[in-house]
Amino acid sequence: MIKINLLPYRVARKKEIITKQAFIGALPLLVTCLIICFLWLSINAETKQVSKDIVTVQEKIKQSTLKMKDIETFKAQKETLAKKMDIIKTLQKNKSGPVRMLDDIATCLPGNVWLTKLDQKDTMLLLEGMGLDNLSISRYMVKLEDSASLSDITLGEIKTDTKSASKGGKILKSFKLQSKVVYNPDVVTPSS
Repeated sequence: MIKINLLPYRVARKKEIITKQAFIGALPLLVTCLIICFLWLSINAETKQVSKDIVTVQEKIKQSTLKMKDIETFKAQKETLAKKMDIIKTLQKNKSGPVRMLDDIATCLPGNVWLTKLDQKDTMLLLEGMGLDNLSISRYMVKLEDSASLSDITLGEIKTDTKSASKGGKILKSFKLQSKVVYNPDVVTPSS
């Protein structure tokens, strides 16, 4: 009888089936590993790009912060300069006020009256002087009321100066006037 040994054939067939099954089983595992590697590389690249973007944005924030500080500094300087300009404008408007006031005081002064003291505190003006008679002093008060730079003129007191009479001179009257100073920058005095 003829003996056929099928054992090696079965072993070979079994090896072939195991090889096919191993290949079929490893193929999805390999594809899964490739997909995971691709996703990992993609996420890693995105992370690096986002990190670069964060650094760029932080640099822009720093630059913007520096610019904001400069802008705040410029605003503060602008406000300071605006205040200084306002003060300068106010001074320019009011620079002729004291000159007008002194001119009004001197222009209104009659021949029989002279001033011995002039004192100004804020808007209050105190005038002290001497006159030959009460009528000259009252005329002076009336003229001062008509001036543009003085208002609310009140007579403080009038006293008779007995010292001048005892020395053989004329009897003089000393007086004190109070007034409110009005600096009106809109009034322009005519130039000669």
